Order: sequence, then structure tokens, then C-alpha cells
Amino acid sequence: MSKVIHTVTSLNRYIKQMFDNDFTLRGLQLKGEISNFKRYPSGHIYFVLKDEESSIKAVIFQGYTKYMSENLKDGDEVIATGYVSVYPQRGEYQFYAQAIELFGKGNQLLELEMLKKKLASEGLFDLSRKRKIKLFPRAIGVISAPNSAALADIKTNLLRRNPLLRLEIFPSLVQGNDAPKALLEALNKAKNAEIDTLIIGRGGGASEDLSAFNDETLVREAAKFPVPIISAVGHEIDFTLLDYVADARASTPTGAAELATIDKREIYESLHNYEDEIDDVLINLINNYKTRLDNIKNRSFFINPKSMYEDALKEVKNYDSRIDLAINHLIKMKNEKLSSFKLRLNSLSVDSTLKRGYSVMMDENKKVIKSIDDVKINTSVKTLVSGGTITSVVTSKEKNNG
Repeated sequence: MSKVIHTVTSLNRYIKQMFDNDFTLRGLQLKGEISNFKRYPSGHIYFVLKDEESSIKAVIFQGYTKYMSENLKDGDEVIATGYVSVYPQRGEYQFYAQAIELFGKGNQLLELEMLKKKLASEGLFDLSRKRKIKLFPRAIGVISAPNSAALADIKTNLLRRNPLLRLEIFPSLVQGNDAPKALLEALNKAKNAEIDTLIIGRGGGASEDLSAFNDETLVREAAKFPVPIISAVGHEIDFTLLDYVADARASTPTGAAELATIDKREIYESLHNYEDEIDDVLINLINNYKTRLDNIKNRSFFINPKSMYEDALKEVKNYDSRIDLAINHLIKMKNEKLSSFKLRLNSLSVDSTLKRGYSVMMDENKKVIKSIDDVKINTSVKTLVSGGTITSVVTSKEKNNG
């Protein structure tokens, strides 16, 4: 049976693979004392972690050094988080640290994380409870260290952006053992002030310098504050519990001033923009009315005002002519009908009747004799005939048998 001959490199690589695939060796937290601490120009740091009985070589590469406490030195007791692997070129296993904290500080971070989870579970950090910052405040309160650069920065930028602001300053300690109590007192004073927004800020510092802003009582009181709070504690990478409970967070005092009020230059710019928009609207409106006015001016009535009543006059004359024709036609018809009636009447007149051979007999009193009974024997009668009257005496009379 032939034996496989390995190279040193293949063996070291195999062992490295075994280490890398062992999840027990990943995500490790090692407690130990630092020795042989050396920082190289590359930014990498090499050291040894040891306890009473053993030691292990360790390295933290430059990309992870931001996750370690500052000013670490030999003799410091730390908790290092990382993994174990093999350096194949030398066949050595070592600890690759990804974060290092002082042992005491590690406990503080653990307690802080537990408090953070507790407050979060109560809803103090919920986005739904965040209030909008008033862009045009009349008064802004500021809690910061008296005569500090952060306070001066906030005041300068607030008044530069809005010179009409009224500032209420509530000086307080911002670090040290007495800082939480001082901050609470300043917060209670601010609660009774007539302000629209409260800024709580300080300059940057180490994590332990910001611990006052992680005070549970301070955070709970801030959550109940009547107006929006802007937190400006530390720098971009530093977060405190006050940052989470505040309605807005700024990484610098200048940033807090920018969040607290709109810049007067932005107001002026907006007003200029509105002015331009109003000018455009008015110009368009004027041009529109001018066009409408030109259209009205170009109507025939305004070009020749007589045209309006001349057409009506022509129409009236037309109606007049038609009425004249209708009246003349009606008169003609009536005259013709009258002539017809006249002819008929003439044919029925006494003269016409007499001319046709008829006569009219009257008694002495010129009463027309209509019946034989109206005349007596030996009385004088007159007979009206065509051309004259005949007087005669009745000698006899006879009645018809019918």
C-alpha cells in the first residue's frame, strides 16, 4: 500500500482549513492580559494574550483597530472578540482579534446594551413617537456646558440662520459623576420655559465622557419632554441613549442648528422664487386679458359701431315694406269685397227695384201699403215708380183667393 507524501504547505493549509471550519473557534471572546503590544506602520497591531498559565499570539488588523479601546498597553486586562486560525507560512495558529475592550468597560457596555433593549421594548425609541421639528421657531432652548465651544457654535449658527430667534440657555455639566443630575435639573428648567425646540449638545469625546447621556432617568424624562428635542452629543460614530429617544439627532452642534431652524437665506431664496412665480403668473394673466381685449376690439361692432343698428334698421325697413305690402293687399281685398257688397246693395236699392218695373204704393200719410187691408176705398194713394210719383183714388179692391 503506497503512502501519500504531503508537503509542509499542503499540511499547513489542511490544518488551517480545519481551524476555519470549526465554528467553535469563530466568534470567540477571550479574556486575558496584553503583553508585547506593538503597533506597526501598516496600522496592524501585534500582541500576546495571556493568563496565569498560558498565552496565545494575537493580531488586530488595521481595518478593525477602530473597534478597540484607545491607548491599550501592556498589562491591560481586556476582552477580545475574534477567531482562531493558522498562519500557513509559519505553521502557527494565532488569535485574530476584531474588537478589543478593557475588561471593566466591557461590563459597562453589556449593561448599556441591556438598558437600551429595555427602553426600546417600552417603545421609547419608536419612530412613530418622533415629532417634527418646527422650521420657524420663535424660541429655542439649549442645554450644554457653559462657555463651551459647542454652546458657542450652536448659538452662532442659530442666530446666523435666524437672527429673530430668542435663545434660552440652560447651562449644565456634560461629563463626570455629577453630570446626569445637572442635566436633569437643566431639563426640568427647560420644561417650564416657552420654547419651540430644545437642543441638548456637547462636543465629541471618548465613550466614557458621553456616559451621562446614557442615564436612564435622563432618557425617560427626555421622552416626556413637551417639545421636540434635538440631540447633538459626540460625533458621527458615537451614539448615546439620548440620541435614540430624541426626535432628531445631529452629529455636531452645527448640524443641530441646521436641524432646528431654516436658514434665512433659504427663506430669501424661497421668497425670490415665489416672487418670480407670481411675476410669471401676473404676466401670463395680463397677456391673456390683453389677447381677450384685442379679440373684443377686433369685433365688427367696435370697428364700425353703426353696423350693429344698421343691420337692425335694414331688418326694420324690411319688416316695414312687408307690412305695407300686407296692408295694401288687405285694403285691396277689402275694397274689392266692399265693391261687391256695394253692387249687391245697389241692386237691392229702391231705384234699382223701381227700374226693374216694381212700384211702391203709399197712403196719404206716406206710409207704405203692404197689404190690401192697409188701403180703403175712395182714399187717395200715391204710387212711386221709376221716374216719379202717381197719385190716384182707390175705387175698388180685391183679395186673392189664395
